[in-house]
Amino acid sequence: MSAIHTGPVNRREETQIVEQGSIEQTTQIVQDVAAERQLIAARIINLIWLKVSASMTKRLLFLSALLVAVSFLATACAAARASTNKPIGVITSPPSNSQFRAGEPVTIQSTSTDPVGIARVELAVDGDVVRTDASPKPQVSFTVLQTWIATPGAHVITVRAINTENVFGEPAAIEVSVLPGAITPMPTATFTPLPSRSCVNNSTFVADVTVSDGTVFAPGQTFDKIWRVRNTGTCAWGAGDVLAFVGGEAMTTTTAIALPITAPGAAADLRVAMTAPTKPGGHTGSWRLKGAGGAFFGATLNVVINVASSAPNPCPWTPVIESFAASPTTITAGQPATLNWGVVIGAERAEIDNEIGGVATPGSITVTPMTTTTYTLTATCGSKVRTAQVTINVVSPSPRP
Repeated sequence: MSAIHTGPVNRREETQIVEQGSIEQTTQIVQDVAAERQLIAARIINLIWLKVSASMTKRLLFLSALLVAVSFLATACAAARASTNKPIGVITSPPSNSQFRAGEPVTIQSTSTDPVGIARVELAVDGDVVRTDASPKPQVSFTVLQTWIATPGAHVITVRAINTENVFGEPAAIEVSVLPGAITPMPTATFTPLPSRSCVNNSTFVADVTVSDGTVFAPGQTFDKIWRVRNTGTCAWGAGDVLAFVGGEAMTTTTAIALPITAPGAAADLRVAMTAPTKPGGHTGSWRLKGAGGAFFGATLNVVINVASSAPNPCPWTPVIESFAASPTTITAGQPATLNWGVVIGAERAEIDNEIGGVATPGSITVTPMTTTTYTLTATCGSKVRTAQVTINVVSPSPRP
């Protein structure tokens, strides 16, 4: 029976067991280190994300605040622009708390300004619009006279301007009181035919050739007022017949102007050279035709102007004359011809030489030159001048065969 040797065998097994335990322990350590590193990495990534998120949040909050500020600023600017673009109007006459009689015409003078141009002006009494006057063309400054027939009681009169963008200005207001009892009208002159004349004198107003009602002039500025009048009577106008000043302000030292020879049914242009008063405000003069026997007849002719409180600013534009022509351009001596002109843009004044004077544009006038004549239309804007010319050739009548 042989002995069993177990010693060496047990040592190898022990060694194998020990080695297997070391490997398992080492593996566990490596796994623990890896897990710890993953946890650290995750914490670092989380910290970085929190910082990045906080930074993005701050940026988003800053951008949101900036957008709100920009929007508020844009709204404020728009509101400021809207407020500054409103027309501004003032009532220059009559003064507030004035008194009138029932039935009396009350003339309200106002001046409105706006950088984009005044389109129209509304006159209201106690909140009710009683008339609207449009500007002849968009003007930065527009002065207008508006009339209301007074009714008894206390009233608030307002004037409000509207610019070319249809923006309404704040109303300018005055208070007036109207006493009961109508104004007794002034007696008007009536025509009494002369016993020695079998015809009848009469006239009707046709048009303001120059200086429409409410035209603004500088103090002391000269101008020519021309009325176009038609002879609607049966008498021809001639020697002894005059245009005479009858009331208001004459604005001239010549208060009687001889009438041109005018047949019944024909029209004549009656010109009076005038000078604007030096006192600012509205000024009116009235004229009528008077026959050789001293009797007045026909329509009353009025000149209504405004005098500015100070000389206007220097004119910044260069005038443009749309057209200037004559029809016909060749006539026989004594034959009439018509001068026609279009709109004059960017001018303070337009006038025609050969004793015609200042004119409104567009317009026309009848002339009867006895010799070949060149007419010059001159438009001025401060020191800037633009002219246009037309010549009417006058030929001798052909001899009879």
